[in-house]
Amino acid sequence: LALAVRLFLAIRHNPVIEGDEALTGIQAENILDGQWPIYYYGQPYMGSLEAYIIALFFAVAGPSVLVLRIAMSCTSLLLVWLTWHFGEALASEAGLRAGPRRLFLTVATAIAALPPLYDTVLELRSYGGYTEAMIVMLWLLWATLRLTQRWHQGASRGELAWRWAGIGLLTGLGLWIDPLIVYALATMALWLSGCFWQILRPHLRQQTKAADHQDNREQWVLFKASLLTAPAALPPLLLGLGPALIYGAQHGWENFLYMLHGGHPISAPGSRLHILRAVVTFYARCIAPRVIGGTLPTEPYVSQNHPAVLTPGLVINGLAMALASSATLFSWAWPRPTLLCLRRLTLLPLLFTLCLTLIYCLDPLAVASVYSGCGPWDLTGRYVVPLVIVLPFFLASAVTLCWYGSAATDSQSSPGSPASPATALPARSLTPQPVSKWPAWQSLLRPTLPLLLLACYFSTQFSAYVVANTHNTFETSGCVKAPGDYAPIIAYLRQEHISYALATAWVGNPITFITNQQILVTEPRARLPEYSQRVLHAAHYALLLFVRQSNTRPAIIQALQQRHWRYTVKRFPTVSGWELMVVITPDHNVSPTDPAFRSALRQLYNLCGE
Repeated sequence: LALAVRLFLAIRHNPVIEGDEALTGIQAENILDGQWPIYYYGQPYMGSLEAYIIALFFAVAGPSVLVLRIAMSCTSLLLVWLTWHFGEALASEAGLRAGPRRLFLTVATAIAALPPLYDTVLELRSYGGYTEAMIVMLWLLWATLRLTQRWHQGASRGELAWRWAGIGLLTGLGLWIDPLIVYALATMALWLSGCFWQILRPHLRQQTKAADHQDNREQWVLFKASLLTAPAALPPLLLGLGPALIYGAQHGWENFLYMLHGGHPISAPGSRLHILRAVVTFYARCIAPRVIGGTLPTEPYVSQNHPAVLTPGLVINGLAMALASSATLFSWAWPRPTLLCLRRLTLLPLLFTLCLTLIYCLDPLAVASVYSGCGPWDLTGRYVVPLVIVLPFFLASAVTLCWYGSAATDSQSSPGSPASPATALPARSLTPQPVSKWPAWQSLLRPTLPLLLLACYFSTQFSAYVVANTHNTFETSGCVKAPGDYAPIIAYLRQEHISYALATAWVGNPITFITNQQILVTEPRARLPEYSQRVLHAAHYALLLFVRQSNTRPAIIQALQQRHWRYTVKRFPTVSGWELMVVITPDHNVSPTDPAFRSALRQLYNLCGE
């Protein structure tokens, strides 16, 4: 199902690709030509692992937009596989019986296979490492949970050392791929701190019951064994971080300085409290609903006045998340079996959601959302998409508990990590409570409601995939007017024997990638300076500019006429009201630094419009 859904999107929306994705494709092409990049072009904080993965697919099937999408589809399948295994660990944490466990895993994996459309589109985008970062985040959550479960079960020091080593390797690799994994690292820190506190708390008390003394002593011994093996994570961490260390040593550690300084913070008018309130409001009203509900900002019906964030998926997932949060809070004061089970299933996903929310809202880069508004321009949504890795477990938990109730867990069996934050219980809750039998009508009603809920959820998700606009789905929100199919433009450039051109990166990168760099189209100040120099020093190059269909005499044409230069113009419709204009001046090259043309060529600098 997961592969079929992703291939459906890849094939149906082929060959639409936007500028940043095409740049990853260009990097993959350069890898096949013998280059060994460490970071995404122009961003010394996002590792090039994704480009190397895509290069493997290009080596087999050749470079194309479809092959790039297939590569990302296959990579994103790891998220589905990890969802199953992380779900197994959560089910063990909650002590689910065989039937409820099977239902929980099936529902969670099915949701991961068919996530909200907004999240699936980003999983299939070659943005340089977001999909791989989410894979590492989910893997880290799973590895951390299994580590705490195994040390409470008395695993050997050798096994614990290997588990710490795996966490270290994932952490180092993730920090190279994308610092966004700080969401998972913060969650791990909170989870491990909670586990340590559950073990240390009895030793900090003045009095401990004699009956609990032996158990506390055993837990203390296990805790020390785990703590002593933690340094095993350091060598693999350095190994995973190896590419970043090599690059840093060669470039004055600019990659680490960039991460430490938080990139290029965006200033905004007003006090810090005012800005923080604006970011939190935008997160709660726009970005989080889009990620949870699946609305694409690039759809034609989305506008500032009509953001269209309310979807059935948002309602269903939102209710499931609210149920998990409420159950976690109430379970401490009212430890009923159903509430405790729901807490054990969702506490770690809730911690991840909390860490993501806090880090995003406090990040200076999130200020960009204040400018973008809740319309077609989506600047920071990709920073919240990692929420999708824990989203399946909220609805799966709600469905499982609604179906089975208190019978979901075995009251005679203990959960996987008796001293973890999720399973720590008040003393009065340790007494097993009998499970009452349900009346016949209730036995029929319990499965009916979850089935109807799942039918509504998956049918609306399928519908969103099917009706998504073929041009806008994979188009960038920064330049929705960019062409969906570059074939006519490329054919015209080849017909006119054009090998070099200047254009905004939203147009230039796709043409350069699709032609396998046979036609080099770039900005005057591109992320690859050598490409800009090749074009600017070429004997002849063209100009590609966006113009409104109603504009019959654009500024560049007026400037050429004033200079009395010969020129030819060809206009290609892109979206309603806009065209891409190809300007060829056979006798001269139009310099973007020439004062006579400077204002007419402003859009060559990463802009999209007149």
